[in-house]
Amino acid sequence: MATDIDTLVSMGFSLNKVKKAMKATNGAGLQPAMDWLLSHPEVSDEPEEDVAPPQALGTASSSSPTPEDEGEIKDGEQTAHSLICNDCQKLFRDATGAERHAIRTGHQNFAESTEAIKPLSEEEKKQKLAELKTRMAEKRAAREQAEIAERKQAEKIRRKAGQEVTNIKEALEAKEIKKIYDMKKKEKELEKVAKAKIMAQIEQDKKERAARKEAKQNVQQAQAQADALAAAQPVVKKDYNEARLQIRVPGSAAITHTFDATATLSDVHTFLQGQGLSNAFALSTTFPRKTFGSADQTKTLKELGLVPSAALVLVYV
Repeated sequence: MATDIDTLVSMGFSLNKVKKAMKATNGAGLQPAMDWLLSHPEVSDEPEEDVAPPQALGTASSSSPTPEDEGEIKDGEQTAHSLICNDCQKLFRDATGAERHAIRTGHQNFAESTEAIKPLSEEEKKQKLAELKTRMAEKRAAREQAEIAERKQAEKIRRKAGQEVTNIKEALEAKEIKKIYDMKKKEKELEKVAKAKIMAQIEQDKKERAARKEAKQNVQQAQAQADALAAAQPVVKKDYNEARLQIRVPGSAAITHTFDATATLSDVHTFLQGQGLSNAFALSTTFPRKTFGSADQTKTLKELGLVPSAALVLVYV
């Protein structure tokens, strides 16, 4: 037992794992322990409580033999030292090995056997050790290959995710650029429409100013033509025979009367005196301001420029 444990420890297994393997296989030997260690890599290196070493198959649990144990066994009292597969006649040290064999081959017919499996020789141990190292190397290589494949797959997934993120960012940027472009395009279109409206308004204003200018020119031309036509015609001076005078009297209502154009200013004085104005007075025009004197008494209204009408102011003297 100690040799098998040392062998497994020398192969790289921890002492605690080896002890657990020996306990799990009931001390069946090197091969079952190796198989158990290879099939249970998850077992920790933590130590377990000390237990009594497993006893060999078929040995008595009592430390002191009874007289009956020392005697010859009878037929049917043989002790089972192993398990045998009735399908292929292969021997196994314990139920664990038989179970693995059943799983691997599909054989189901097992029975107890009194035939003990002989211990491995040094050559067989070396051969088993070499096989175990080979299997461990193969498993290690397979595990490394699996890890490499997993890393490659993870890197592939990472690159794919990175590419997808890049594509999403590019799509978002393209969408944002298109949005900005559409906004600029719309602004340009609105600016173009507004500019067109302004230009149309300017053009309309030009037309209206041109129309007003043309109308004004037409009016001026018509007026000029009318003035020219009027200037071309001979001036006919109208001869007025009457003079309508409006005379304002201080403190009284204005006096309006029509005189003959040949009447003198003295006749106007006589008329006013007949209206009750007995005080001395004189007559004058409002604009331009002119006061008529005694020398104007004999002049006619036509000569004084009071025809056809005039406004006079009576001034007391």
